[in-house]
Amino acid sequence: MATLQKRKSRGHNYWSIVESRRVNGKPRPIILEYLGTAANLLERLKEGIPKEVRSYSHGLVAIMLDIAEELQVVPSINRHLKCKQLRDGFTVGGSLLLAAIGRVGKPISKRGWYEGWARYTSLSYLLRRSLNKLDSQHFWDQMEAFPISAIHQVEEEILKLLIKKEGITLDTLLYDTSNFFTYIDSNNQNCSLAQRGRNKQKRMDLRQLGWLLLVSRQDQIPLFHQVYQGNLSDKVVFKDNFKEILARFKAIASSLENITLVSLENITLVFDQGNNSQEILKNVDKSIYFIGALSPYQHKNLIKEANNNLTAISIDAGKLEGYRVRTKIWELDLTCVVYISEQLREGQIRGLQQDIKKIFTKLHKLREKIKQPTQKGKKRREDDLEKKIKSLITSYVSPNLVCWKLEHLKEDAFDLDFWIEEKEFDLLKDHKLGRRILITNQHDWSTEEIISAYWGQSKIESAFKTIKNPFHLALRPQYHWTDQKIEVHGFICLLAFLLVMVAHKKVREKVGFTGTPEALLEKLSAIRLTTFIETPLQKSKGRYKVVYRLEKMDPDIQALAEGIGLSELKLKTKIPFSVYN
Repeated sequence: MATLQKRKSRGHNYWSIVESRRVNGKPRPIILEYLGTAANLLERLKEGIPKEVRSYSHGLVAIMLDIAEELQVVPSINRHLKCKQLRDGFTVGGSLLLAAIGRVGKPISKRGWYEGWARYTSLSYLLRRSLNKLDSQHFWDQMEAFPISAIHQVEEEILKLLIKKEGITLDTLLYDTSNFFTYIDSNNQNCSLAQRGRNKQKRMDLRQLGWLLLVSRQDQIPLFHQVYQGNLSDKVVFKDNFKEILARFKAIASSLENITLVSLENITLVFDQGNNSQEILKNVDKSIYFIGALSPYQHKNLIKEANNNLTAISIDAGKLEGYRVRTKIWELDLTCVVYISEQLREGQIRGLQQDIKKIFTKLHKLREKIKQPTQKGKKRREDDLEKKIKSLITSYVSPNLVCWKLEHLKEDAFDLDFWIEEKEFDLLKDHKLGRRILITNQHDWSTEEIISAYWGQSKIESAFKTIKNPFHLALRPQYHWTDQKIEVHGFICLLAFLLVMVAHKKVREKVGFTGTPEALLEKLSAIRLTTFIETPLQKSKGRYKVVYRLEKMDPDIQALAEGIGLSELKLKTKIPFSVYN
């Protein structure tokens, strides 16, 4: 129980709030608060205690630092440096980690890292140091000191530790690629990575970068990445990086012998049909288990065989029609699963209807135009019109789907009639559309397991959507135009994505969180640290006193903070930001 006690010093009486506690088994008075003289206490009671209040976003940066400390991110980076430089008191690894956390919090240029984001967070309090000198030049110099050759080595070290600590499941791995447009000038000769290609965001007018990503199916933990030239095809990228992917997991397996799941015999690689070729599949087949896909248009006999032997398959509390056969494809012994995706079929039918609508619009315009003879210029020829009509139709759909008839009227005027061939349309809907062909050398897996594993591809597509989220984790904007800086920037973005997915896994397991990674980041950002700065009285020579508190939170965010330990108010990190071990 606390009591008021008086202490006399130099002829003045000073009051304190004191509580009696046992220290080493003996009662001792413990001063909880100095109140000063009676006059000072009366002044405080009359006027209140002057305070300055500041609030900072805390939850997101705190959990990112905790995970980075657990995975020893900074020491892993610093071990692979040729030149162990310090800039503004930070090691290279420390600077790259701060850049990665910045990508998580707010994707912004290196110039705006502090003014646009960091100053509004509790990073300075957690690191116990000022960050206002961390400008674009700081990050550029630190990025320059990180060799490209060390990127995959650091990735591998972090991954090994992550598998040990978190028990990441590696039975099924998902592989995919995407591209990101840039504003790098066409005349810039310092960059070979940024090239023009078929951009998925329809920016074919800009140079783009390619990004390869390999993630675990269960938690979408990134296991391998590569920045590559934007004009390379998926097949070339897969072929060039497949050996390195195998080497990564062989190295992990050799260092984690007690974890049986980390071996090539227990890993199945899943990739889509864009990576297929006879040579590639032969290399994959003899090296690792895999699940891939084939184009139905290139294997029409297999589709025809499947249509005559469809059976019901139960999967994910639903049913679909499918057919399974073990056969030879490209001289490989493979299990093939053909199934009908109703979602795909509906989408293809809508696409066909849109294409037919476009064809009919153009044919209507052509019919009105050719009804009257030409007044000037070259006269129309029937064979030229026929070629034009055929070309227009085949540029959208099968030539048998839209039928037409051209009838001569007078001089070089013609009448055009056109219609949909209903039998061909019904044939497409019932026997061709919606078909998917899966192939695998996992002959012992059930049909349901094969389809379910392939459906996991949607998770890596979701990962790319997360990386393209403009509010968190975005690879863009990137204001680098040399290959070395671009590759290091890609590593920073990969590190940011890794930290977020590990946090997402922890929160799901500890709190039962069911939201997306983006929703988690928004909730973590809502956990704010408040500082109460108590100013001394004007006539007193006392010191400023700072009290830290977490702001009051909504019940769901409070449960989240307690579940991951943020309510304990840990205000210092042990990461060696300014020391090379």
